[in-house]
Order: sequence, then structure tokens, then C-alpha cells
Amino acid sequence: MRNTDNGVIGSDQTAVMARLALDELIDQLLHSNALSLKLTANPLVADRAWHLTENTCIRAFSADDPQAKKRAHHALFILYQSWLADPLSPVAANQFHPLLSGIRNYIESEWLRAESKRFHHQRPMLNAGNIVDELRALCQQHPASHHPLFDFLASEASAAQIDYFFKSDSALNLLFFDLVAMGLVGSLPETRAEIAQNLWDEIGQGSTEITHVNLYKDLLKRRNIALPDNHFAHLYEWQGLAGYNAFMLGGVNRQHYYKSLGVMAMTELLDPPQYEKLVAGCRRIGLSDRDVHYYAEHITVDIGHADGWLNNVIVPIGKKHPAAMEEVFFGAALRLQTCNDYYDCLLAALQSLGGSLSSHSVPPSE
Repeated sequence: MRNTDNGVIGSDQTAVMARLALDELIDQLLHSNALSLKLTANPLVADRAWHLTENTCIRAFSADDPQAKKRAHHALFILYQSWLADPLSPVAANQFHPLLSGIRNYIESEWLRAESKRFHHQRPMLNAGNIVDELRALCQQHPASHHPLFDFLASEASAAQIDYFFKSDSALNLLFFDLVAMGLVGSLPETRAEIAQNLWDEIGQGSTEITHVNLYKDLLKRRNIALPDNHFAHLYEWQGLAGYNAFMLGGVNRQHYYKSLGVMAMTELLDPPQYEKLVAGCRRIGLSDRDVHYYAEHITVDIGHADGWLNNVIVPIGKKHPAAMEEVFFGAALRLQTCNDYYDCLLAALQSLGGSLSSHSVPPSE
């Protein structure tokens, strides 16, 4: 159990801080009681936090150091959890602490700068008239839309490997209601019906049994996969953390709201054909209709969601705010880039498992 009263800012602070990486220090600070008082009493803590932030970001986003990328993205991941925290917790109390907000903004800006540098795509001037076709073309032409991960799941993956996929898919699948809900805040009135329809579908159109969260939890239960509190986020390397952070970025930063619409649009376009292959792989190893209900539903529902998100959310915004289309497009590219990185990493992880059963991959319940 973390000691939030003493932690990193109590006695022997210098020795403790010297041993902490950026994400570890951020975790300690975020969980600290009376953080402002402790920082006032120990100003070197803030200096150390900024030194770690700047150094880690240089190594992560300029030197392309995988370990530093994981530290930076994990720090961002930890900071984003304050939007989902118990309202009475120290984490919630520190949600907008100036030091932590400044560090979050710095990591985000350095990350987005690096993502922008590696995105090279020729396109015309974007507007409400061409944005849908441009986004569809961007998706279809990107390697993420036809990644070999899903061919592997369809034709080769063992039960253990498919169970590992389910674990890795948990964190975002179980967060998706919150992500859609974040998109409603400050939305244009003419876009709210479409966003609300997405939210209605997420909660099973009023049926508790078939909310998407409950469908996914039922799948895990039937596979005898115990769901940890962190929803298997501990499995993520920097690629998985970056993919998660791409969703949270626009939900918690008003300035990145339009980017989040592009992130969501790509998700709705990517999922149906990929989930068809995943469901084929699930049936190949003997999973039932009930087992694959979550993914099978998204094959059909997300086709409608994609069309609605493009034409009923993004286009109306483009008509009113043409400059927003560049932000939407960049968000779409961010989703595709982080998604492709994640798929590469996950495929390698699955192949390293081989066909042997892990301790958490046991035959499903009846």
C-alpha cells in the first residue's frame, strides 16, 4: 500500500527521488495528500520532477528510446487516471495541480510534435465537402487497416494467444463509454444526437445485460480470465500506452477536442473488418455465439457508427469551423499511427507466447 502521507516528499526525500523514474515520481506526487504544502516545504521536488520530465521527453521523442517512451507514456497514462479517480481520493484532489498539469502539457506537446514529424501525407485543403472521403482514404491506405495481426488471429492463433488478445483489449474496451461521454461535453447541438446514439448503444440501449462493458466482462468471465483493477494495462509497452493516451488526450484537453473526433472516426472505420477476422478465429477455437457477442455486435454496429460519426458529427463541425478539419485529420492520423505501433507490438507478443497455455488461459466455462 502506498504511503500518501510520507511517500516521496517526507524524510530522506533526496535519496528517494534519485531512485525514481519519471512515471514513478508522478505516481507518488499524484497520490500525495497536501501536495502543495509539501512542495512548498521541499521546492527541490518540483525541480527534480521537471528535470526528469525534460530529460525523459528528450530521450523518448527526440532520441526514440523505447524505455524512455514507456516512462513518458506511462506518466501520461497515470496523470489521465485522475479524470477517472474516486472523487474523494488524493488523486482527484491533485487533478489540476499546477505542477502536474504543467508536466502533462509538456509531455503531450513533445509527443504530438514527434507524431507530427513522422506523419507524411499529401492531401488537398480540407473542408466539409471532402473530409469524409479524405478520412476514408487515409484509413484504407494505412497499414493499420490491413494489419497481419488479425490474419494471425483468424487462422493461426491458439486459445492462449486469443485469450491474451482479450486481456490486452480490455483497458480501452472497458473505457469506451467514458470516452464517448467525454465527446458530448461542449459538443455542437447538431452533433449531439449522433454522439448520444453512440452512447445509447454503449449502454445496451437501456439493457443492463448487453451494455458493452458487461458483454466484455462476460466474455472474460467465460474464458476464466480474472480482470485486475488496472484492466490489464500492466501488459502494455509504450505502444499500448500511447494508443490509450491518444483517446484520453482529446477527452481531457479542450484544445485537442477536434483531434479526438478523428481518433474516434478511425476506430469506427477500423473495427468491423478486423473484428470479422477475430470472430472467425474465435469460432475456429470453439467459442460460442455468446462468447463473441461483444465483437460480433461491433461488426455491424460500428459500420453505422462510422458513417454517423463522419457525416453527422465531423461534417457539421466542418461547415461551421472549417479550420477544425486539419485537427480532425491529424487526430485520425494519430490513431492510425499509434494503432499500427500497438498491433506490431501485440503480434510480436502473441507470437512469442507460442501455442502453450498460460496460467491465466484455461478452458472456458460452460
